[in-house]
Amino acid sequence: MTLSNLFNLKLIMSPLIILFGFALAMIGISFLSRQKNIGTNVSEFLLASRNVGTIRGAFSIAISWVWAPAIFIAGLQAYTKGLAGAFWFIIPNILCFFLFARVAKKIRNEFPEGFTLPQYIKERFKSKRTHYAFLAIFFGYQLGAIIINCVAGGALLNLLTGIDFKIAVGAISGTALIYSLVGGMRASILTDVIQMIIVLGLAVFIVPWVVVEAGGISAITGGFAGISGEGVSIFNPSIAWMFGIPMTISLLSGPIGDQQFFQRAFAVKKESVTSTFNIGGVIFGLIPIILCLLGFIVANPSLGVEVSDPQMVAPAVIGTFLPSWALGLFTLMAFAGLCSTIDSAYCAISSFGVADLGDIQGEGKTQIRKARWAMVILGLIGTGFALLEPKLLWVFLIYGVIVSIGFFPTLFSVFSKRYNEQTAFYSILLGLIGAVPLSIYANVSENTDMVVYSAILSVLIGLLVSVIGLFLSKRSS
Repeated sequence: MTLSNLFNLKLIMSPLIILFGFALAMIGISFLSRQKNIGTNVSEFLLASRNVGTIRGAFSIAISWVWAPAIFIAGLQAYTKGLAGAFWFIIPNILCFFLFARVAKKIRNEFPEGFTLPQYIKERFKSKRTHYAFLAIFFGYQLGAIIINCVAGGALLNLLTGIDFKIAVGAISGTALIYSLVGGMRASILTDVIQMIIVLGLAVFIVPWVVVEAGGISAITGGFAGISGEGVSIFNPSIAWMFGIPMTISLLSGPIGDQQFFQRAFAVKKESVTSTFNIGGVIFGLIPIILCLLGFIVANPSLGVEVSDPQMVAPAVIGTFLPSWALGLFTLMAFAGLCSTIDSAYCAISSFGVADLGDIQGEGKTQIRKARWAMVILGLIGTGFALLEPKLLWVFLIYGVIVSIGFFPTLFSVFSKRYNEQTAFYSILLGLIGAVPLSIYANVSENTDMVVYSAILSVLIGLLVSVIGLFLSKRSS
C-alpha cells in the first residue's frame, strides 16, 4: 500500500471511527438512563414522567430544532444569498420558539395530562375526521424530519468517506431508532443535552478557527453579498420574495405542527414551560448564526474556495482551510445534530401510536409496544423516501407547506372557544388539497414564483376559512 493510499484510508476511517464511537455512546447512555418502569409506564416512556427541568428541556428542544437546515441550509443561504439569505433564515428560526412558548403554556394549562396536539383536538371536537386531518399534518411533518435529516447525513458521509449513500442513510436512521426504542423520551432528552454540548462546542471551536485561517473578519465581510452579489441588503426585494416569505411562513409555522415541540411542552415541569422554550430559542440561535459565517467565507471571491455541491458549503470551507481531522469533528457535530432530530421524531411518532391511534388508558406494556411499532414503521417509510435522495431545499419547503396548513386552525382551536369542528376540518382539508400538490410541483420544477404562491396559499386558506367560520358562528349565535 502506497503512502497516498494509506493517507486516503485514514481520511475515510477517521470519520467512521468517530461516528461509530458516537453511536455506541448514545446507545449505551440510553441503556444506562432507562428507568425500571420503562416497559410498563406510558408516561415515563413518552414524557419522562413529566418532570423534565428547565435547562435540560431547553437544551433538548434547542438541539431537536437543529435539523439539517440549521447545519447545512444556513451556510447554503449565506453563500448563495449573502446577508439577506442569512437574515431570512435566522430571525424566524429564533422567533418561532417565543411564539410557541405562548401556545405551549396555553395547551399545558388546558390539557395538563395530554400527550399530543391531535389528541387535544380529538378531545375538544369529538370528531374523528378533524382528528385525523390534524394527525395527517403532524405525521407528515415528522416524516419530513426523518427524510431531510437522513438525506443530509447520508450526503455528508458519502462526501467525506465515500461510503455508499444508502448505507450511510441506514446507519444514521438505525442508530437513532435503536436508542429511541431502548429508552424512550428520557433517553432522548439526556442524549439531546449531550448532543447539544457537542454541536455548540465544536461549532465554537471550528468556525472561529476557519475565520482566522481564512484571513479574519475581512474574509467574512467580503462574502456579505453572497455568490450572486445581490445579498448585502437584508431587504433585497427579490430575495425577500423568493426566499424570505416562504422561509418565514415555514419556520414560524413549524413548531405549531411539530409534535417534538408539543411533546416537550407536556414533558417539562408545568411551571417551567414558557422559560424552557424562551431559553431554548436563544441557545438554538447560536448554531445558525455561527454556521452562516462559513457561507460568507465561501462566497468571498478573493478566497477562491471551490464548492461542488452548494448544500455542502461547510465541509468545503473546512476542508480548504483546516487539517483533514477537522472534517472528522465537523462530521461528529453534524451527526449529533441530525441524530438528535431523528430520535426526537421517533419519540414524537411513538406518542401518536398510543395517544391517537391506541387507547391511552390501556395496559402499559401493550401501549409501549404500540409506541415502539409506530417508531419502526414510520422510520422505515421515512428512510425509504430518504433513499430516493431528494434535494434538501425541496423537502424543507414542501414539509413547510404541509405544516403551515395547520398554523391558523391550530391557533384558533387552542385560543378561541367559538372555533368549531366543521371550520377546523375544512381549513385543513382545503389546505391539503390546494397547497400541497402545488408545492410539490413548484419545487420539483424549480418554479420560484409558484414556490412562493404555494407557501402563501398554505396559510391563507387556513386563515380565510377560519375567519369565515368564526364570523358565521357569531351570526348564528
